Amino acid sequence: MFRRLVAAFHPRKPALPAPATHDAITAYDEHGRQVMMPRAEWRDKVLHPRLRQHWNSPDALYATIMSALSDGFAPELMTAAARLVEIDGLPERSHVAHGIVLLESGRLDDAEAALRAGIRAVGETAALLTNLAKVTHDRGIAAATADLLGRAVRLDPNFDHALNGWLAFERERAGEAGFLAALRDACGLPGSWRAQLLLARHHLAAGDLPAAREQYTAVLAAAEVDGSALMTMAADLARHGHTGLIVTLVGPVYEPAKHGPQAGFNLLRACLETERVAEGEALLARLRPLAPAPFTRHLDEFQRAFRQLHGTVAPV
Repeated sequence: MFRRLVAAFHPRKPALPAPATHDAITAYDEHGRQVMMPRAEWRDKVLHPRLRQHWNSPDALYATIMSALSDGFAPELMTAAARLVEIDGLPERSHVAHGIVLLESGRLDDAEAALRAGIRAVGETAALLTNLAKVTHDRGIAAATADLLGRAVRLDPNFDHALNGWLAFERERAGEAGFLAALRDACGLPGSWRAQLLLARHHLAAGDLPAAREQYTAVLAAAEVDGSALMTMAADLARHGHTGLIVTLVGPVYEPAKHGPQAGFNLLRACLETERVAEGEALLARLRPLAPAPFTRHLDEFQRAFRQLHGTVAPV
């Protein structure tokens, strides 16, 4: 059961010996070009200098820690994570980061202490409780893990790691019927929208497009639509062959500055596949001023594809 739940949490690897020096880190230069560096070289020439550079800047230090965590450098980050707790004006953020660094370094007792210190500082939050659930999960304490995840979901039903973990427990405990009952309960929590997207995904898989569309309409009617909600909606509709609905549902509400470029790429693909050239080119014009450098070449590819639909560029 616990192994199946691992995927429901933030991706995490146990503490392991240092990777071989020939392993590479992918990065991007200022022109958006992909570059590869050996891990040891990246650690010594990029990570350590960057940590020193941002030692007194909590936002930049936090971003550096979380980026390096995703590349498996947890043991290299323990001192920096402790420093973040000292200087950060956002104690929930710093204690969660510290707890994750310790957890991913295999120091469960220290991780629990860091997370409980965060709770003493700001009270229970979904992020702190979910990461405490990772500690009890690694210790094999199922009841405590389920309780912590349930409390996290009630605090924030849209915190995906908590919601996914709790639903996985309910599926294990009571099968598919239990999973769906829990999912519908989560849909009813104040402010919930992520559970509605999961319920829509279930309806799409069952071939019930009207029921899925009903859930999507409810999510889109909310005053604040999250960019990740639009990404999930577009990806699920595309996976089940309803590309045209992406343009119909997502297009009218998508705002590049608010929802980010990734949701815009999903919408661009939908415009391309449904040959809606005018909508696609208008969206490209809105995305270009806001897209980070690594995305520029993707926008260029979309531009060429739309021009081919116009017939102004010969197919390669």
